Amino acid sequence: MMSHSSRLVVLAVAFFANVACLASQAAPSWNVVLDVAPDPAIITDASIRARIVATGSPWRVREISSGIEMLLIPPGTFMMGASVGDADATAAEQPAHEVTISKPFYLSPTEVTQGQWVKLMGTNPSRFQPSAFQAAESATREAQIKAFTSTGITRQEAEKKLGPMKVHFDTTENWPVESMTQDELQSFLQKTNLQLPTEAQWEYACRAGTTTATYGALETIAWCGANSQERTHAVATHSANAFGMQDMLGNVWEWCSDHYAADSYSAGKNPVTDPTGPASGAQRVLRGGNWISLPKTCRASYRIGAAPGHPAYGFRVARSIS
Repeated sequence: MMSHSSRLVVLAVAFFANVACLASQAAPSWNVVLDVAPDPAIITDASIRARIVATGSPWRVREISSGIEMLLIPPGTFMMGASVGDADATAAEQPAHEVTISKPFYLSPTEVTQGQWVKLMGTNPSRFQPSAFQAAESATREAQIKAFTSTGITRQEAEKKLGPMKVHFDTTENWPVESMTQDELQSFLQKTNLQLPTEAQWEYACRAGTTTATYGALETIAWCGANSQERTHAVATHSANAFGMQDMLGNVWEWCSDHYAADSYSAGKNPVTDPTGPASGAQRVLRGGNWISLPKTCRASYRIGAAPGHPAYGFRVARSIS
């Protein structure tokens, strides 16, 4: 006779087998399923795991053409805009207003990396890559040699005094890609059939149920002006939030799909469902702060607008579920 604990195990196995079957039937051709159910070591909140399972879609997938992994974000309602008790809130973040994300969506848990970009695009637009560091080191060294030779010693003697050239980084493959043009960004999205998250999706995923300015102590979740050594860093080297998202704050500013307007929230005093921002505009929304940002601007609600091409600007990708 089967014990009570054995029956529970059998029921659990059957449940996840059914979920896996449904997921495989519904899985679109753009991805391969990596994990049907959320990993408790990453999604530690049981209620969030239950919300993810309730969507009927697999939790972790990989986009085929780029190899980018993505996690499912369950639907929900949150307060968008100025955080509770945030003295640094600007006019562009106010008023805080209730927003509902009505459908689950996939989001990459980190910013798109240089390696992922190069795999698809062939070239690397990023400022922060080995060749750039090497060029800067060569320029510095040449200036030092010139200073030595101006005192009367030979170049050979100067090079001996300086010793071998410093090698900064062998690879920046896992650093966020940045500095792409608008055309390059659109080409990448078209090749993967992925999107930028909406501004509302971005903030919802960043907050992951929190209402404060950050989802953790800034020094443990973000590379910013206080700790970055004036450069970007490899992704996923800081703590994740409750949705499994990393680097939502700091490292590079992240593009959203919305056009930017400083007064976007002025009419948002009533509940809003799946907002997409203004219909047009000269700039797009950037979120999250970056490697040179003041700590006070690395906040869940802080928002600016700009055009692509700056080494502080990167992105993560999203995919809607029909």
